[in-house]
Amino acid sequence: MNIEFESLKLLPQMFVLIEKLNTNLQNAHTKRWLSVKELATYLSYSSDRIYKLKDEHFIEGEHFYKKSGKILFDRVAIDSWVVEGNTLETNDTRRQIVDNVLLSIGKI
Repeated sequence: MNIEFESLKLLPQMFVLIEKLNTNLQNAHTKRWLSVKELATYLSYSSDRIYKLKDEHFIEGEHFYKKSGKILFDRVAIDSWVVEGNTLETNDTRRQIVDNVLLSIGKI
């Protein structure tokens, strides 16, 4: 096998790129707070689908938080949602309970 000297000069650059890739892969699995784009990548959905899930399935304060105008999703809660398969019906029930409480105290 014949390796050119010029190719050997590329080894340090390749090592740096491999280290960056390794770090990114580790962070993808250990990072708890995800943006819409990161969550879309994590779940293999589009960003539009994430917004729809946020509106229909996810609960603010449980699955996501709004901080400084940015939506941050809790990866741990999202993982539980995926595994447990919380349905729209469950969230509707929760919302109905909240609405009933607010109605009873005259806030709606």
